[in-house]
Amino acid sequence: MRTAGKLAWSLWIFVAALGVAVLVAAALTGPTRTPASTGYPHQQLQADLRMTEQMSVPGASGPMFDGTVVDDQLRRSQDPAYVAALETHQREIDRMLGRVTP
Repeated sequence: MRTAGKLAWSLWIFVAALGVAVLVAAALTGPTRTPASTGYPHQQLQADLRMTEQMSVPGASGPMFDGTVVDDQLRRSQDPAYVAALETHQREIDRMLGRVTP
C-alpha cells in the first residue's frame, strides 16, 4: 500500500509540474494568430511593399509624385481593403522579424 501511495503522489506531482511547464511555455510564446486572408496574393503585396519602401524618401518628386504617371499599385491603393491588406502584411513581417512597430 505504501508503494501505491508513493506512486500516486509521484504521478500527481508529475502532472502538476507538466501543467506548470505548459503554462510557462504558453506565457513565454504569447498568443499566436493566423493571418487573415485578404484576397491579395502575398507576392503582389510584397512587391508593392518593396516599391513603397524604395519610393518613401524625404523630398520625393517626379512623375509618380505629382500624379502624371499612374501604375497598377496606385490604382490598387485607391481600394481601402487593399491598403488595409498591405498594412496588415507589413505588420506581420515586422512581427515575424521582431521589429518594434509604432
